[in-house]
Amino acid sequence: MRSAKKQYAVIGLGRFGLSVCQELSRAGAQVLAIDVDEERVKTAIEYSTEVIVANCAQEETVAELKLEEYDMVMIAIGSDINASILTTLVLKEAHCKTVWVKANDRFHARILHKVGADRVIMPEREMGIRIANQMIDKRVKDFHPLGSGIALTEVIVSAKMLGKSLADMSLCREEGVSVIALKRGPEVIASPSYKKSLEIGDVIIIVGPEVILAQKLRTL
Repeated sequence: MRSAKKQYAVIGLGRFGLSVCQELSRAGAQVLAIDVDEERVKTAIEYSTEVIVANCAQEETVAELKLEEYDMVMIAIGSDINASILTTLVLKEAHCKTVWVKANDRFHARILHKVGADRVIMPEREMGIRIANQMIDKRVKDFHPLGSGIALTEVIVSAKMLGKSLADMSLCREEGVSVIALKRGPEVIASPSYKKSLEIGDVIIIVGPEVILAQKLRTL
């Protein structure tokens, strides 16, 4: 019988894959760490429920590991693009529930989308976007691209916005943009009323089209 805990498999244990294992483990998830390199597998023992040396580009290996039973599989294979693509294809053909894949560049990402990856992650690009938006406006606490042209951002209310409501913010009136929560100290208000007055230090959590968020954040 499967554990009630979420179960994740991470294939590829370079710096990115190992970081994913660490965070999943810290969150209390069950983690299966996989790599073709025995030394890398050893480094993941501390952060994983189970570790194994295996090549998941082989159909029989994926079947033996029963990866289709896992809640999500992350393919974090680094420089071997062929192995990354083939592993993605094998996992999707094995009917794995959700497959996320790390891509090295846009060309790699396009191929991964075509072979069925549920989400393609470009860590350096996504981090660059987050940092750039924070550099442009210090009121932007964080900026997270979510894929498919959608992003989530956290905006800190400044003195300029004091006394205004969410309805007064042009960003919140844009089509496709939604305020999903307002944090005020330890209190988190889910789906707040757009008539609610803002206070300095409030954190507004907004989700919407990445292009619109990036443009409008500069006008707050």
